Formats: sequence, C-alpha cells, structure tokens
Amino acid sequence: MPQRLLPALLAAALGVGGLATSAPAEAAPSSPVQAAAADPGVSVSETPLVVVPASEARTDGEGSQGAPGAESVPDASPDAPPTPAPAETPAPAQSVDPGSGDVVADALVADGRVVTEAVETADVQTLGITWPEGAETADLAPQVRTREGDTWSDWSDLEVSDTSADPGSADAAHETRAGTDSFWIGEADAVQLAFPATAEGGPDDMKLTLVGSELVDPAAAGVQGEVEGASAAGDAVALSAVYRSDSAASVRTVASQPAVISRAQWGARGQICAPDVAKSLVGAVVHHTAGSNAYSTVAQAMQQIRNDQAYHIDGRGWCDLGYNFVVDKWGNIYEGRANSLTQPVIGVHAGGFNTGTVGVAMLGTYSSAPSAATQQAVGAIIGWRLGAYGVDPQGWMSYATGMGENSRFQNTTVSLPRVFGHRDVSYTACPGDGGQAALQNIRTIASQSKPGLPAAQASAVVRAMYQDLLGRAADASGLAKWSGQLQTGTPLKSVSTSLSSSREYASVRVQAVYRDVLGRAADDAGLRSWVDRVQAGSVPVDGVALEFMSRQEFYGVAGGTDEAFVARLYQVVLGRAASAAEQATWAERIPALGRAGVATKISGSQESAERQVKDYYQLYFGRAVDLGGLQKWSAQLRQNGAPTVRISLTSSAEYLTRSTSRFQA
Repeated sequence: MPQRLLPALLAAALGVGGLATSAPAEAAPSSPVQAAAADPGVSVSETPLVVVPASEARTDGEGSQGAPGAESVPDASPDAPPTPAPAETPAPAQSVDPGSGDVVADALVADGRVVTEAVETADVQTLGITWPEGAETADLAPQVRTREGDTWSDWSDLEVSDTSADPGSADAAHETRAGTDSFWIGEADAVQLAFPATAEGGPDDMKLTLVGSELVDPAAAGVQGEVEGASAAGDAVALSAVYRSDSAASVRTVASQPAVISRAQWGARGQICAPDVAKSLVGAVVHHTAGSNAYSTVAQAMQQIRNDQAYHIDGRGWCDLGYNFVVDKWGNIYEGRANSLTQPVIGVHAGGFNTGTVGVAMLGTYSSAPSAATQQAVGAIIGWRLGAYGVDPQGWMSYATGMGENSRFQNTTVSLPRVFGHRDVSYTACPGDGGQAALQNIRTIASQSKPGLPAAQASAVVRAMYQDLLGRAADASGLAKWSGQLQTGTPLKSVSTSLSSSREYASVRVQAVYRDVLGRAADDAGLRSWVDRVQAGSVPVDGVALEFMSRQEFYGVAGGTDEAFVARLYQVVLGRAASAAEQATWAERIPALGRAGVATKISGSQESAERQVKDYYQLYFGRAVDLGGLQKWSAQLRQNGAPTVRISLTSSAEYLTRSTSRFQA
C-alpha cells in the first residue's frame, strides 16, 4: 500500500506470542503449489531505468517552471512535506520505446525534478518501478503522468511500497526486489516519469516494469450478471447486480459464505512458490490498492487484479498476489492468494502483521467513502474467514510482532482491534481516509456475517468447556444445546460466559475452596449458603477463597499463630513455602492490617496473578505460558478480575484448536 518508505523494518514470523486469543502461530506447511507457468494473456517487460545525478542532467529548456501536480494519496508520515500544488508541465518533445533501450530521467526542470521522455505504453495497463533490496530510496519520490491522445494527466505519486514478506516465509525466500506499488494507467498510450534532482541520482539497477493483459469476458469465465451505470469519473457506486457464479466447482459456497469470484474466473496465474500457512487467523487488515477508481466494467477490474498479480510475482518475486482477497467498487469479491477461502494463508500486505491476518484490499483509491456494496462485501468476507476460527470481528487483540518494513512497531506486543486498517500498523495512507472511516461499519457487518462452527468442532469445544469449567463430561442435553448454538453463529464467549456464570460452576468452585483452603469437604448447609451468595452477586466466585482465608477456621487450620497463618497463605495462594523473613514481615503487619488485610495483599499480588495465569495456560492450552502472555494476562487479571481472563482464554482461537484435537473424533 502507498507511502514513502520510512526506515525499513523487517517482519518476524510470529509464534503464539503473548496472547492466546490473538497472537498467530508459526507457519504450518502449505498445500502443494500450482504449476507456475505464466499466463499467455499477461505480458511483463522490464526496462532499465536510470535517474541521473543533478550535475549530469540536461538543461535544454524542456520542462516546467512550476511544481508537479499531485492527484494522489497524501503522505501519512508525521514529517511529510505538504503536497505541491498542481502546475502545467509541457509535453515532452520526444518519446522512447521501452523495448529498444534504457529509460533515462535526465531532463532537469525548473521545479527541481529530472524527467524522462514520453515512454510508449501501447498494450500496457499497469506499471511499477523496482530496485535491489536494501537500495537507498528515501529521496526517490517517483511520480508519473499519463497521456491519452494529446492530453496529459496531472502528476501522481508512485508510492514506494510499504509491504514486505515476513522473514523466514516462502515469499521472503523468493522476494528478489523492492519497489513501488503497482500503478494502473488503463488505456494510456504513453507515460512520463519524474524524480527529485539529487546529487546521487537514483539507485543502481532500477527497472521500469510494464504489465499488459487482455480483457477477459466475465460471462465467458463463468461469471453471470451484468453491471450497468459504472462511473468512469472514478466515484465508487453501489449497484444491485453483484457478480456470482453458477459453478459450484469454482465458487465454494458453504452455509452463509459470500459469493466469491474464483481465481480461475478472473484469470489468475499459478503461484511460483507455495506461501506459508498459519495455524489460525486472529485478525483482518483492510487495504486499498491505491490505483485508479475509473475502471467501468468487471472485465477491467479483473484485468487490474491480473496485472497486480503479475507485478507482485515478476516484479517483486513474491509467490502470488499479496492480498488474500480483493473487493471492487461494486462489491464483487475476488479470491486473491490461492486457498485463502479455506486456509489461513500468509499474504504479503502488512509487513510484520502478515502472519495470522487476512488481507482484504478494496480495488482503487478510497480517500472518500467506499460504496455501501463495497463495505458490505469487505465485512462479509472478513466475518466469514474470522468466524471460521471463532474470532469476534468487534473484539481486540494483543499481537506480538517482530519487525516489518515501514511498520510503526517492531519487537513488541501491540493492542489492536481484530479488524484494523493498514495505516494502524504502518506509515501509510492506506486504506485511505474514506476506507479508514468505514472500519467500524465493516466490523459491524463482519460480526453479523460470522458463520457457525462445523458440527464436529462445535461439539468438541463444548465438551472441552464442560470438562475444564465444570469438571465433568457434557451431558447430552447440554451438548446439544450449546453445540447447536455455536453452529448457528453464537460466539464462543457467550457459551463460556454462560457456563462460568451457572450455579453448577459456582458449586464446583466453592467445593474446591473448601478442599484447598480449609482442607475438608463442604458441608451441605455451608455449600448451599455460599453458592446462594455467589448467585445473588453478594460475593464474586473468585472472592470466596479470600473470605475463607479471613476467617477463624482458616487461622486454626493453619496452626493458630500469625507466622503459621502467613505460611499457610503462601502455600494456598502462591503455591510455595514462605521464607522466614516473609513470615516475620507479614506477621508484624497483622496488628495494623488485620488477617483479612494481609490475605488481601498476598492474594492481590503480582506473584498471585502470575500463578493463576500459569495454571490457566496449563489447563486450557496444555502448555506453559510464554512471557508475553504472562505479562498481558496477569495485568488483565489484576485490573479486571479473573473471570475476564478465564472467559477470554476459553473463547480464543487457540482454545478452539486444542479442543478440536482433544475431543473431535
């Protein structure tokens, strides 16, 4: 997505990280790669591009006395200079065939740029500029304008791409060049490039990549329907006709899955390598492609996607199109990376945040609001994909990222909405002001579009919750009730909340307190009384133990002395013996705080919170907690209480995955 390249940051492939509900797992092996033969309907050519130093530039009068015009996405970095005002630039006197020699920016114009001659672009619709990885491009700031007939457009920024593959991934292994984002020129018959005149000129081994392809008739590709009224002026319009296929083989429809135009229908090439696949999806990133909105038919939209894929593969060296899905201005959804409908395929769309997220790009530039149809489609596909992993599109997550090119974050844990814009994690304008403003509506749509869990998976997670929360196997009626609700789209959080708020759960917890704190079984009257109090809300279920530890019976069980009382507190609350110094220190504070005060202090300590989190991870995930998770959830527990943590963990994608392995036949 667009924006000036700020200091490069490389993205680390993520493990489960700090938050069990959200941090993506490491990549898993992907399915076999499709044959990599290039589509004969798409042509890609690369021409050497030279930007000469200012001292070597021609000053023969050709050019402009004004500043370059800019009809483009503004720079989103905090220190970006103001966008220059539009100005006329005289047409170049000569043109060059890119197939016959280098394209050279060597004509110095009065506004401080060097420009090329006109570059002929017959049968080309997309272009981009690439250079070797690691080249210095901070001052490159390329611009382009197009010619149709005798008319030249205003200048537009060719934004340096702010995306890169996650280190260690298949895309990173094949990524050969950095570059700009692809730029759609449509039916232009020539382009001209401009660069700031600098002492160094451009980096070595720059190339101008030109991509051309044939239009594909949507009907011939199996896409039925007709689009009318598309705006050639570039405004996104909502139309009633949404392209769908009648072919069950090419569009996989299950339950409420939105209609998707398949790769075969829009004419995708085969991948050149097999992208990695994460263990789950934890969130979604919304983008715009930052190209023209002037496409007026679905055939042109398909052509633009085909060309972008070719640029990503041949220009950048990625395995496939970087996005998992693309949505056009009429609300048609296109499958991007192969297998994105059925697997958490790792894309190349948000450096440092590719793993475990689904990247959905709106085709065009959205400085203004996307159409209602586009927002509906983006929300629908996000809801469908996140729902398959039990993720609430309106929730939040903590995402443990490593490093990412142009990322705002590196080697840290970031709190993010489950559905966020590219600019939330990178120095970029993407997905445009209009796209960013639409995010809350997209989240709402996504939350209404979540699919239910498959029957076997729903049954497995209900069985796991009964075992982990109630300590018993699920009865037939409870299993049928809750698994049925999960199959119809009820969130995991609702089931976890209901079970952990039940009278049975309160009874299980109170009996455990009698056993662990007082060292005896609960008497019937005492059990009934405490469960009644929990259900009435007069004492939280996690507060019963503190109540018991403050009473005389506990003091007597401990040994009847202040030092013995402290020692018993340490054993019950922290799971370890108290040192002599700790016993003495707390015993000395009992006259001032009281036994209840000392019990409250120890129970509310950081050590106590960390012990509870460690126990939760072992119980729910069958593993030791990682450092990020320990820090995150112990802080949450102390601030918001144990129920918040317990419900969040048992509603997580990791819990769903483990439940499936534990209980699904």
